Amino acid sequence: MLVNYYCIPSGPVSLHSIYYIRRQVEKIIYQEVCKEGSLIRIKASQQMGKTSLIFRLIEQTKKINYQTVYIDLQLADLDIFTSIDKFLHWFCAVTCQQLHLTANLNNYWDNDINCKINCTIYFQEYLLNNINNPVVLIINELNKIFEYPDIAQNFLGLLRSWHEEAKHNDVFKDLRLILVYSTEIYITLNTYESPFNIGLSIKLLEFSLEEIQELAALYGLGWSTTQHNQAKELESLVGGHPYLVQLALCELARYASDNPQAIFKDVIKLDEIYATHLQRLLITLQKYPELAVAFQKLIQYGDSVQLDNKIAYKLESIGLIKIEGNRCRVFCELYRQFFAQQDFDRIFSQKQTDTHTPINTHIHLIDNTTQIYNKRYLDAFLDYWWRKANVENTPLSIALFDVDNFRIYNAMYGQEAGDICLWQVANVVRNTVDYNKQNVLIARYKDDAFAIVLPNTNARKAVKIADNIREQVKNLAIKHVITTNKMLEFPIVTISVGVASVIPDMDVSHNVFTDAAVKALNESKKFQGDYTFVSCNFRYGF
Repeated sequence: MLVNYYCIPSGPVSLHSIYYIRRQVEKIIYQEVCKEGSLIRIKASQQMGKTSLIFRLIEQTKKINYQTVYIDLQLADLDIFTSIDKFLHWFCAVTCQQLHLTANLNNYWDNDINCKINCTIYFQEYLLNNINNPVVLIINELNKIFEYPDIAQNFLGLLRSWHEEAKHNDVFKDLRLILVYSTEIYITLNTYESPFNIGLSIKLLEFSLEEIQELAALYGLGWSTTQHNQAKELESLVGGHPYLVQLALCELARYASDNPQAIFKDVIKLDEIYATHLQRLLITLQKYPELAVAFQKLIQYGDSVQLDNKIAYKLESIGLIKIEGNRCRVFCELYRQFFAQQDFDRIFSQKQTDTHTPINTHIHLIDNTTQIYNKRYLDAFLDYWWRKANVENTPLSIALFDVDNFRIYNAMYGQEAGDICLWQVANVVRNTVDYNKQNVLIARYKDDAFAIVLPNTNARKAVKIADNIREQVKNLAIKHVITTNKMLEFPIVTISVGVASVIPDMDVSHNVFTDAAVKALNESKKFQGDYTFVSCNFRYGF
């Protein structure tokens, strides 16, 4: 079933409570919830109104004394997804907490049997048996689990089995499942283990032209069926997106006493009513450069671009694109205009001149010790430039370096002194590379190893940069270790560097490129440190 939302103003319009589902559709969903062992699937991209729908349903179920459990997978810590056993433990504990029950997991969890069986027994013998009324279990942002195929395979199959169990098990008849997600599943599931081909399916769609006109009338704008240019223009601009339509109509309603038709184009501007929404989307892309580069290509080349399925589904879940068969397109003209103006190279380039303040306010992307980017951002940044350099047929270089004999330094002076040493090395690299002229990233690779990503740079230039950095580190004259037996002497801290350079090929993973730099780094350390070595295979321009 495909459904839309109405935004029905009642007195002053609140942007925090603008979505109301059509009464007939709400009634259908409510009737399904009341059925024993029912399963409902609701799909909608962000800000399409699914959250409002969920909480309206919760309010209705409370009126008939149903117990409700609301679990948002976006709020789960990342370590919850390390194994299916850990995930199901967390899932059971959260469910019990919302039902005001003691978890009591140890009495029902047998490590010698399958964790899915444990979870089923726990729900059947403990949780559902201690609740007198039906339980409505709502799992929001289910698509989060798609990123963990092993867990998804097991958990989704478990939900399917509970739904099937309700056909002959009186206990599971009291469990109603509502699965809410914002993108299609992009992992392969066995037909008989998937909950995505059973139950009631709901997809929240954009407003049609007629619905925009009807909604405009509720705002007193008078867009009749014979004079609907404004409605057509609004639909063209925002693609019928309910939230964006709502923002426009709220603004236009302020001018109802004037001539809204005449001022329409002046009111609907990219930098006014949609600024907050667009900035939120831009921040999301900043956090995930692999999505940004794909979206940028779609804006530049249109629906002829073939996107990776996982990338496409993630962009769809954000709401930036629509997937139509085997093709993808930018969701609406508003997005196309706004993001076509963005300088993605600048957005994803590191320009850190203040050595004490991270350039990015997203702290989870910054290494605490050195105040440079961490491995997570490095992978995303490298993926962005790997794709971009492939399209533009330009070289990409990476230099990996680490502090020579750092374990000895750390053992002799202690961890605090070691952290200070790493910060000093990272700082000298920051000051050596010119961020204002080059799109360069410096990140902590792991432990005492660092990475410098150099777009539009061949191996010869990368080696020159690496050698300059080696000299600057030696100029710090950080005292190293002189052992008591005089067998090892390191008067000052030095670094070893491994360089790799290539014109990227999308048939090869950028991980192979990084591995080549690691091998080059290992080769450089054979020269007793303070040396730069270039990869034997990835040495473009050397």
